[in-house]
Amino acid sequence: MDYLNPALDLRRLNAEFGRDRRLLIRDFFKPDVADALARAVEAIDWSLCYRDAQGDRRLTGEQLRGLDAAQRSYLTDGIVEVARRQFQFSFYTHSLADELHRGDTGLLARFIRWMADEAFLSVMRGITGIQEINRVYAQATMYAPGSFLLAHDDHVDVEERRLAYVINLTRQWRPDWGGLLNFSDRDGSVSESFFPHFNSLSVFAVPQTHFVSYVPPFAQGQRNAITGWLIAA
Repeated sequence: MDYLNPALDLRRLNAEFGRDRRLLIRDFFKPDVADALARAVEAIDWSLCYRDAQGDRRLTGEQLRGLDAAQRSYLTDGIVEVARRQFQFSFYTHSLADELHRGDTGLLARFIRWMADEAFLSVMRGITGIQEINRVYAQATMYAPGSFLLAHDDHVDVEERRLAYVINLTRQWRPDWGGLLNFSDRDGSVSESFFPHFNSLSVFAVPQTHFVSYVPPFAQGQRNAITGWLIAA
């Protein structure tokens, strides 16, 4: 199945990506594809991922619903305390890799299988000029009030990440609700911000310092996406 917008100009996009090694592409998928993906992501029972003093943690939707007000406050305080001292994140996630391993046949599992095939990978090679990518990792993510992702560059020693991507599936959003993908320079200044336009693809070369801005309590919505990396195996 052809998911992509047939009007994409790959040659122009390649020239634009080459300037800063990052790019925000509007209307990346066909409208019906973006709408179907958005509805599938909106139906997810999300898990919360964050870090504590011992490392990465995840709470399932069932576990989160079982917390009382005091336990939720304790959890939030702990997340903030780690963020004061070291790298931290707090947002909601759903592993699409796990769906593949289980052999699921739903829309999101079918979509990730398509992303892992040449139909998608060849387009991304053409846009970025990075020919060695041949594997994809994907998760669904949701940023709600209180969510954030502190500055990092996505490099890890155990995986040959070449590109990071965000497929934006948020129907309505405002810049003052946070949740923007920001790129920063060595002096700390923000060099560029990507707004999560519905049906857009954000893609950037790894390593590149970036962060997702804090979503404040007054935000009225959630920022949904499919995110991950394109990897050279």
